[in-house]
Amino acid sequence: MTTETLLVPCPFPDRSHPGGSAAAEYARAVGAEVGLTGVAGATVLNGIALGEAAALIHPDTDQDRLQVATLWTAFLVLFDDAWSDRLEFGGDWRRRVIEQHATVREILGGRAAHAGDDPLIRLLGRILADVERIDPGFDSSRLRAEIGHYLSATLWELDLRSRREIPDLATYMVMRRVFSTMTVQLELDYFVDRLRLDEQTRTHPIVRLVDGAVADYGCIANDLYSLAAERRAGIASNIVIVLEHEYGWDEPQAMAHARRMCERAVRIYQDVSSRAADFGLRPDEDLRRYLRHYESLMSAAARWPARSARYRSSGR
Repeated sequence: MTTETLLVPCPFPDRSHPGGSAAAEYARAVGAEVGLTGVAGATVLNGIALGEAAALIHPDTDQDRLQVATLWTAFLVLFDDAWSDRLEFGGDWRRRVIEQHATVREILGGRAAHAGDDPLIRLLGRILADVERIDPGFDSSRLRAEIGHYLSATLWELDLRSRREIPDLATYMVMRRVFSTMTVQLELDYFVDRLRLDEQTRTHPIVRLVDGAVADYGCIANDLYSLAAERRAGIASNIVIVLEHEYGWDEPQAMAHARRMCERAVRIYQDVSSRAADFGLRPDEDLRRYLRHYESLMSAAARWPARSARYRSSGR
């Protein structure tokens, strides 16, 4: 492997689950089963190091849960391409998007996918069915709700792009966490990594501070790796473009500030992790596992795009 260049600071170890290739094979088998055909499906299932993404995020999980994470990555990339990044704005695009979102919401609400559904709808149905099969006791309501929030945030982004507007920085950072699916990722992590936090800890403002910092790190990393392709595609939903617009900076200045934002996110994570009790948190094993799982997520955000053909071509 050639030496990779990381675009964001990453002090965390490069760890990967040994079952990444097998998980990618599982995703290809499910893709064939649900009817994912054509160039887009083949590219995602075979050409973007699909299994490695989940393997980097979840280096210590069980194989069957890793496979669910890999299916989610495949769904996200394909759905985002079809209904966001590469959507054509001709005609009544908003009606088409809302209709597709309505079908997704039916699956989230409990309707079983069937053979007549779009392959992506069938893939989402398979993901949720696998979660239920593997862990019948897992409450997927938060996961389903966050996928719904992702749809809403995506429509907001599409509306902005259709009007050729660049958002202000504060608005962008709030919405980017959602339409990037970082909020979905956290709920998926509860299943894949068997995370456990009581409700008081889960909603503690300091835990939420870390959640937000890690989400921002992942979003900014993605934006830096995607910048060239998104400029070519005319997509302004990128931290560098937002910073240029907000402060009148050139690209190097904006990129440097974006990296500093990543450094700040890492410092927040490290500070809370090293002295959680100082903030009134009980540093038990559940909290330690929860905080520690974020190291793999940030490592993946920094490393997978440097290894994936997806970021050497187009898309995000």
